[in-house]
Amino acid sequence: MTGVLVLHDVGDPDGGARWRAALEAAAWPGPVSAPDLPGHGSSPAPVGGTYELTDPVLAVLPSIPAGDPDPPVVLGVGTNGWCASILALGGRASALVLVDGLGGPFLVQADAMAAERARLRRLVDDPDAVGPPPATGLDPRLRHGVGPLGSRAVAERTAAATAVPVLLVETGASPVTAEERDAVASRYPGGATVVELAAGDPDAVAAAV
Repeated sequence: MTGVLVLHDVGDPDGGARWRAALEAAAWPGPVSAPDLPGHGSSPAPVGGTYELTDPVLAVLPSIPAGDPDPPVVLGVGTNGWCASILALGGRASALVLVDGLGGPFLVQADAMAAERARLRRLVDDPDAVGPPPATGLDPRLRHGVGPLGSRAVAERTAAATAVPVLLVETGASPVTAEERDAVASRYPGGATVVELAAGDPDAVAAAV
C-alpha cells in the first residue's frame, strides 16, 4: 500500500508527531512517516547549525530509494511545500499534497530583500536564538523561519514540471493570494485539485486528504 511522507512546517514545535497521529487516526491505508526534520523534536540541527531551505530534502532522501516502484504520497506543509515539490520533481513521490505550500509571499526583489533583512533582525534580537542549538526540541532560531520560495515564476515553472497528481490545501494562513494560487495551480500538467479549509491543523488536513 502506498505510504505517506509528511514534511511538517518549519518551526512547528510538535515536529512530525501530530501529523503522524492525525493520519493514523484518519486510517491512512499505508505506512505513515512524519519525521522530525532538522532542528525539531529528536532531530538535531545540521552540522554547523546553519539552516537551508532544502535541508528537509536531504534529511528524508535516503528513505526513498531512487527507482522505488511505489514512492510515497508526499505532504509538504508551509515552507516545506517547496521541499515536497523537489521530491516530486526527482521521482520520489507518487502524488503531492501541499498545505499552504506553494511558496510566497511572492515579492519583487526589493521587497523580498527587505523582508529577509527584517527576519534576520528578529533572529539576531532573539537572545534564545544566538546561542548553541539544543540537542533536542525546537531550535529557537527556527521560530523565525527560513527564507521562503519567493518567486512566482519559479513556482509556476516547478508546477509545469510536476508529473504527479497534486492536491492543494489552502487556508486563511496561506501566504499567496487566490489569484496567485490559481495561476500556479493552472500550470500543473494534470491540473491541481484545490481544497479550502478554515485552518491547516493536522486533523483537518488528514480528513481532507
